[in-house]
Amino acid sequence: MDNGIQRIFLALLVCGAFSLSSSLAIAAEEPANEPNKIYNPELERQVIDEALIDDEDFELGLFFGVLSIEDFGASELYGLKAAYHVNEDFFLNINFARAKAGLTSDEQLFGIIRFTDEDRQYEYYDFSIGWNVLPGEGFIWEDYALNTSFYLIAGVGNTDFAGNTEFTYIVGAGYKILYNDWLAINLDTRDHMFNAELTGTSKRTHNLEFSLGISFYF
Repeated sequence: MDNGIQRIFLALLVCGAFSLSSSLAIAAEEPANEPNKIYNPELERQVIDEALIDDEDFELGLFFGVLSIEDFGASELYGLKAAYHVNEDFFLNINFARAKAGLTSDEQLFGIIRFTDEDRQYEYYDFSIGWNVLPGEGFIWEDYALNTSFYLIAGVGNTDFAGNTEFTYIVGAGYKILYNDWLAINLDTRDHMFNAELTGTSKRTHNLEFSLGISFYF
């Protein structure tokens, strides 16, 4: 009987040894647990060449376009502008421009010329305040961006036309594209409003301007 117990004990010992050796072999094949790591992927940042307004805040420019003079039709317009940028949001603007009015509808219809060439000279100068409402940027291609701004403008001035000087209100809007830190392109639309008595009755006239300009910063 002792021999039977010894055989059972020996069999259990052999099985235990075999199980232990199998566990050690499996553990040796598995990689050791590594501490938790935080991976920081290296992202290549895109460098964008962005046009900015120079450190100087003064602006000088030229513009040309079309002025629709009420009762006289559309005429070519050309002028000068100067601006001082108080900060990124607001700027002060001075404009001076000239145009020459055409024939009125009555003159075209009846052939009676009522205004001389001197009377048809349209000239204005004004002072206005601008507000950059929507500054932004536009991409020409993937790695080059241009600063842009949509702005509103309002002001007052004088208009010399048909032998009279009229106090004028100006409201309008514009879109600016900064090509680099000293050059910009402007698209503007404005309404020049003044009281005039040109066709026999006094009324508030609306004279719409659409212009394209180029500005230099210094």
